[in-house]
Amino acid sequence: MTSARRRRNRGAGARTGAVDGGTTHVSRSPDTAASTYPPPVYPPPVYPPSVYPPSVYSPAEDRRSAPPAGVLWWLGSTILLGVLVGVTWWLLAPTGRIFGDPTVSTQWVLRDLAFAGLELVAGVTIGVVLALRLSLPAVVPRITAALGGSVIGSLLALGVGQGLASLLGPDGRVGLPGSDFALASYGALAIWPATTAIVVFVVALIGLARRRS
Repeated sequence: MTSARRRRNRGAGARTGAVDGGTTHVSRSPDTAASTYPPPVYPPPVYPPSVYPPSVYSPAEDRRSAPPAGVLWWLGSTILLGVLVGVTWWLLAPTGRIFGDPTVSTQWVLRDLAFAGLELVAGVTIGVVLALRLSLPAVVPRITAALGGSVIGSLLALGVGQGLASLLGPDGRVGLPGSDFALASYGALAIWPATTAIVVFVVALIGLARRRS
């Protein structure tokens, strides 16, 4: 019995020594948690003024306001175009400066049609140029200035054409109404601004339909 107890005690001592050796080995492992705590503190990044704040946080553009130079440009360009239309009408229209007989009544209608055609070309030109800039800021003042300038340009074209005819000819026959170089159908004056408005309206509708699709 005594020898058996001694053998059991030796086995238990050997196992205890193994456990103690393992425990001693674990206690000697480096403490990695202590080396990484507390975590390092990094300074916040510094953004250059040209990058920060991002554009998504920047205030929205005011699309209703326009610089006075832009409004004056549209007014001035349409007025100058009106002068050009008036000079062209006086030179190239039947019964005008270059060809045609003012005394022939069948050419009076062609004179009005020539004015209407020039008004149509001017309206399409202004409308297309304006429609290409619908995505830019201040679209409402730009459209207003272009339409107002188209009305002024149309009236100015009539005045320039008739004024040049009264100063430089051709002269109509005295006692023959309608032989003077003048516009008989005043409804043609509305062709230019109406065409500009229609072109801008159609282009705006097409752009809106594309965005929704």
